[in-house]
Amino acid sequence: MKTDTTEDIRSPSAEETDTEGTAADAEETDAEETESEETDAEETGSEESKAEETEADEAAAPEGRAGRRGRIAGLLTGQVAARLLVVAVLIASIVTAGLQWHRADKADTREDVRRQVGDSAGRFGQALLSYDHTRLQAARNRVLSLASDDFAKTYDQAFTGGLEGIITKLKADASATVRTVYIGDVDGSNARAVVVMDSEVHSTAGTRSVLGSYLDMKLARSHGTWKVTEVTSIGAANESMTDPDGKQQTTPTQPEPSTSPGG
Repeated sequence: MKTDTTEDIRSPSAEETDTEGTAADAEETDAEETESEETDAEETGSEESKAEETEADEAAAPEGRAGRRGRIAGLLTGQVAARLLVVAVLIASIVTAGLQWHRADKADTREDVRRQVGDSAGRFGQALLSYDHTRLQAARNRVLSLASDDFAKTYDQAFTGGLEGIITKLKADASATVRTVYIGDVDGSNARAVVVMDSEVHSTAGTRSVLGSYLDMKLARSHGTWKVTEVTSIGAANESMTDPDGKQQTTPTQPEPSTSPGG
């Protein structure tokens, strides 16, 4: 008679399987935590090491920081110096421009004064050597208006004392032009000028031509106007006299206004 022997082969139960899985998970978790702690420890150590190295560097290199501060201070000082230099250059430019303007203004003023002297001298010379025998009073007044008080008195005496009669008798008419004016020293209210004139006189005695006559004048400023104080004739480049018939004369006989005080 056969007997069947039956062995119960059991598969692991769910509880056992869960227990084993939980144990494995726990072991893995512990391993991960351990690794994390080790990593944190390593990072902490690394940070502490870096901090120690930084402190060591700072402690070991105070001169480096001072050098950087010095470079920064030098840079700032250089910038300030550059700005001050620019300001100084601008101030110098302004001062230079002001001086140049002042000098130019003074030069313009001097030149303007010299022009006034030349204008007064030229107008006086033309008035002195220009007249119309029918309008002698107008000619006389023109001369007097350009002369100083003292010279005006001297000229008036000479004009009314004899010159007026000669001009009227010869029916003389004169015209004159200014060739050039040389301005001499201008010192404050006094000046000197030489006027070069060309003039021509027509009368019953003939025609007299005077080319390049030189009149040396002294002037003084009175109430902002330059007046002639003295006139001296210093010769002419060319003189000629022609009688009414057109013949050349050797000795001029035409009247000429006195050109110096008392002359």
